[in-house]
Amino acid sequence: MTTVSSAFSVGCCDLEWTTDGGLPSRSSLKGDQHLVGRLWYPSPEQTKPQWFGGHKQCSWSPHYNYAYGFSTFLFLKSRGMKSYLKPAFTSAVYAIGRSQSVPAYMHTPIAQSKAEFPLVIFSHGIGGNKLSYSAIICSLVCQGYVVFSVEHADGTASAAHLAHGGGWLYYQGWGSEDGRMAQTRHRIAEVLTTLKLLSSMSQGDDVPGLKLSGGLNPQTLLQGRLDVEAVALAGHSYGGATVTALCSQEPAFKCTVALDPWWGALLADQAALERWKTNSPLLIMGSHRWNTPNSRGQLACGGERQAKLLQAVRYREEGPNGSQGGGAVLLVIKGTAHHTFTDVVPYFQTRFSWLIHMLGFTDDIDPALSLRLISQSTLAFLNRHLPLTEAQRSQFRQSQPLPDSATSAVNHVATTSQHMPSAEGQGRYTSGGQKTDQKDQTAVHEAGLHPGQVVLDGLSDSMSAGMKLDDRTYESRVKPEEREVFENICRDNIAILQLSL
Repeated sequence: MTTVSSAFSVGCCDLEWTTDGGLPSRSSLKGDQHLVGRLWYPSPEQTKPQWFGGHKQCSWSPHYNYAYGFSTFLFLKSRGMKSYLKPAFTSAVYAIGRSQSVPAYMHTPIAQSKAEFPLVIFSHGIGGNKLSYSAIICSLVCQGYVVFSVEHADGTASAAHLAHGGGWLYYQGWGSEDGRMAQTRHRIAEVLTTLKLLSSMSQGDDVPGLKLSGGLNPQTLLQGRLDVEAVALAGHSYGGATVTALCSQEPAFKCTVALDPWWGALLADQAALERWKTNSPLLIMGSHRWNTPNSRGQLACGGERQAKLLQAVRYREEGPNGSQGGGAVLLVIKGTAHHTFTDVVPYFQTRFSWLIHMLGFTDDIDPALSLRLISQSTLAFLNRHLPLTEAQRSQFRQSQPLPDSATSAVNHVATTSQHMPSAEGQGRYTSGGQKTDQKDQTAVHEAGLHPGQVVLDGLSDSMSAGMKLDDRTYESRVKPEEREVFENICRDNIAILQLSL
């Protein structure tokens, strides 16, 4: 087992942009003319909160309107909820969310490093926002990645803050299929806009209409710090389908991690379902519930489309660049549910088990264990398939004492769980990590996982990349030996492990 510690704390700021720096028009929002999101970046490991004029630790719900949007989303989904309960429910959600800290600090300096930081652009799912996946995001940033979490203004976010004082856009509910396809195109445009803006920031360009929170300078924050040749995509649910669609046709994105994607969001004629136009590898990390047939024999993720995609992504020695399709890995961890990949259960299941149970956000795997396995698998895949320099790989191999903020995304979850059983044959976690059928052995102890560590099983294998481009090494496609990488990480917690080569 390989233990890799973090060299960085996590800093962050909010980004907003419109083409002219003016107020956006709600009736004509376009993904290539408006962008809002959070920029998460490695910060010096000594970063600590300072009480007087220093760095503020992030709150999971920093504005009442996020709680209002979340409540609106849940009440639209669950029509049985009484409307008169909504104000009280919203106030409770806001108080709970605001009191929950995130292991990151606002407006800190970016870390000094001998190597530029690779980039991951993250797309949230329906009902999410730029803050909904902070636990997974922080686990990437503290290892040396810059992550930008888009807050999509297509009507799928529970609440989206519009740029330059443009107000808020709340969840719009389900529309027609044509409407959903328009949303997918809007999301794709926002992700492409993100890459364009961050590339300009890395070059120190003066971008009209671009503003960072906390008075940070967009011309200098990322100048010379961001590696735009090593860019990956990640997303959950609708976001997983969004980034897969884009990765299948845009070679600037070298690989993609789709967390429990909802394939109904894909356009029927997209390259992702027909023939990939790139050779970018794909990791599909599905949930156990969405990849187990229901009473009608169907998969909630969209089984027919998933099977079609796994064929379309296969490697082929043809195309204008000599090859197309980078292959895919389908990994399903036992006991996971669709919401396992969000922050809701990891952050709130102990203190507010009554709320988690009421909302139906229950897992069949301990959240501390699932967060570790998801983070480790994601990092292993990125480190294997991104074209990284030797300086970057050396940075990832560093082993130093873990800073508090770098480990707390995993540590906080681990220390709030009383029991951590293996996923096999276990009950549902709803209160303090307890489950309905107790077991003596815990999966964390069996796997050698302890609070205060970020354990990346198979990481050394994941970095033994075989291709060389200039001074960069990487695996250009999924290969049979990749099975062993994920077996070493997840061990007995694997429900499905399928390679599409």
